[in-house]
Amino acid sequence: MTSTSPDNRAGPVGNALLLDGVTGADHRVAILVEETGLRILPADALAAAPQCPLLWPWSKVYRPASAGEDMVFAMLDAQDARLTPDLPAHARTILSRASGDERRSGRQVLGLARRPSAALAIGATVAVLALALVALAPLSGVAAHLLPADTGAASSDQAIEQLAASHPRCDGTEGLAALDALSRRLAGAAGIPTPQLTVIDWDVVNAFALPGGRVVLTSGLIEASRDGSEIAAVLAHEISHVVHRDPMTGWIRREGVSLLLALLFGQEAAGSIASSLTGALLNARYTRHQEDRADHTALDLMRDNDIRSDGGQAFFERLHEREIGGTVGALLTLIETHPGSADRAALFAEAQTGTGPGLDAAQLAAVKRMCR
Repeated sequence: MTSTSPDNRAGPVGNALLLDGVTGADHRVAILVEETGLRILPADALAAAPQCPLLWPWSKVYRPASAGEDMVFAMLDAQDARLTPDLPAHARTILSRASGDERRSGRQVLGLARRPSAALAIGATVAVLALALVALAPLSGVAAHLLPADTGAASSDQAIEQLAASHPRCDGTEGLAALDALSRRLAGAAGIPTPQLTVIDWDVVNAFALPGGRVVLTSGLIEASRDGSEIAAVLAHEISHVVHRDPMTGWIRREGVSLLLALLFGQEAAGSIASSLTGALLNARYTRHQEDRADHTALDLMRDNDIRSDGGQAFFERLHEREIGGTVGALLTLIETHPGSADRAALFAEAQTGTGPGLDAAQLAAVKRMCR
């Protein structure tokens, strides 16, 4: 999603107000939750850039005591700067990941004083939560399959909207039609509703599935693919996560712990500690077992649709070459939580799933054009 300034320069849509603490000016900005911190992007292409750091590490983000009931945030390296999100959901996301309510006064998380009794209480609680996670893990997958397939779709859409603030959607009609047709074939073989597919203009090589039947591909992944069967292999893998309810399984595990926190600390504390859904969705990680299972299911879906597996083999072989060459770069996001690329290439090489490309030459060309 982009906004267009009077001189036709496009920028991310603002969803927060930033007082930079230097010029005294307010800036419309877009905020994006990342694994390491909060990224701030200027939303007004005509205005001067904010005079403060635009990446706020989570270890340095806090809510100043002077904020009162307002959801206003500051950062240790720019203590006079103030960030105010437009939406309460975004504020809760930041609050759940921030270091505490007031770092400058020496308070700890949740504003607890540094007392031995408080430390012991926190230690005991952490131990209880760890045990709860172990107990919930085997049940979360079962529970995920008992829920309607579209559970969590609204929250996933919110996460995609947040991501689209800095990485706009690619809306090429022909390319989307080609990907939707491929997605429909793969989902049909699995006997599930066709996932809602989004392509974003982001140069990292990545793809991910979200609760509620949502799948996201990046322009970086599309550009890195040399054949329609390569895109088909990745898309089949993500749809397989949807088949096994892997995104929902992780959500239930997180929300189960959130409920336990509510019992121990009260609802307000639970909201402060537990990972907010939006941030967690964008940083979701699967287990190696889930990734391996998704690969095997993907091969079954490709076999049912007469799609070649050598595309997946070629794609993962190139990833492996970059891994051993130490030049992973933007590919790291796709590699880091998956089984070794060499092993995956070997798996796809042995599969012999079919003869078709998944996307023919014209469809692949349309997909390649959709983000340009």
